[in-house]
Order: sequence, then C-alpha cells, then structure tokens
Amino acid sequence: MKKNVSILLIVLLILVIFTLVLFAEEAKYDFRKTNWGMSKEQVKATEDKKPDFENNIMLGYEVTINQNNFLCAYWFLEDKLYQSGYSLNETHTNKNDYIDDYKNFKEILIKKYGKPKIDKVTWKNDLYKNDEQDWGLAVSIGHLIYGTWWETSKTEPIGLVLKGEKYKISLTIGYYSKELKEWADKILEEKAKSNF
Repeated sequence: MKKNVSILLIVLLILVIFTLVLFAEEAKYDFRKTNWGMSKEQVKATEDKKPDFENNIMLGYEVTINQNNFLCAYWFLEDKLYQSGYSLNETHTNKNDYIDDYKNFKEILIKKYGKPKIDKVTWKNDLYKNDEQDWGLAVSIGHLIYGTWWETSKTEPIGLVLKGEKYKISLTIGYYSKELKEWADKILEEKAKSNF
C-alpha cells in the first residue's frame, strides 16, 4: 500500500513539473517566438525564412496556421516591436466560410488564452439577421461584425475580428503590447500631427 502511494505521488510530481515547464515555455513569448520591445533584426532571427515584405516600420511573412494561409506582420516604432498580428490570406466563394474560420480560430484562442474578456456579435443593420445563410454576405457589406478579445499579463488586447466592407471580408488576429501602448500612441500621435 505504501509503495502504491509513493508511486502515485511520484507520478503526480512528474505531471506537475511537466505542466509547469510547458506553461513556462508558453509564457516565454508574447507573439510567436518574440517579445515586445525586440528590434527588427532580433525578430527576423526568430523566423525560419526571410521576410516576404519589409519596410522601415514592418516585417511581413506568409505563414500557414491550422491549414489556413495568413499574412503575419510585426510593427515597429524606433526599432521596438510593439504590435503584431495575422490576417487571413484566403478567398472563399461561400462567404459563410469566413464565419466558420472565425469560429475555428476563436476555439483555438480559447484553448490558448482561456475565456475571452469580451465576446461580441454586432449587427449594424439587421436586414439579413433572420437568414443565417446570408450572414457571410452581411459581414461582407459591413452589417455584421464578430469580435473577441483576450488579455495576458503583457498583451492587451489579443483581438480576433471578422468584418467587411464593399463585399470584401477580413479576418484578423491582433496582439498589442500593454507596456508599450501609451509610448507607441504618443509617437504615432506626434507623427500624425507633423504630417499636417
């Protein structure tokens, strides 16, 4: 009996240690294999290939996630990573497929970040509200918007948004540094003023 209890305790201890190691590995990064404040060169070193597009404020990569094609972007100010995200880079003939994509990625993000802080479906015009077959169309013309947001200790929001206009739909997942938000907003506001 004592031997069984000892074995059970050892197994539980191993499981706890394994879980802590996995959690520590997951919490090590803010977005992909990067942390807020990294330089552009540091971010480039985390990716497996050269950027597919690059300018002085952004790096972009074409990536595949869950068998979907995305554009992955990193934004920099004064050579500091402060914002990043994904944008779906696929076209569906059936516009309701975008809603399915949204729901699939929402489930993935719930598994990763837990219960969302905000989860909204907003009808700006309810013309198609009673006809679910046309909800994708409603998204494409701006009548219907889906949005879900999470927060971590260093990132807020992590936002999943499905919206559209002029019959085009965008599905994006955005990540923003909590610590650098005020700093970035101030710099962007000053740049906007100087452009006038």
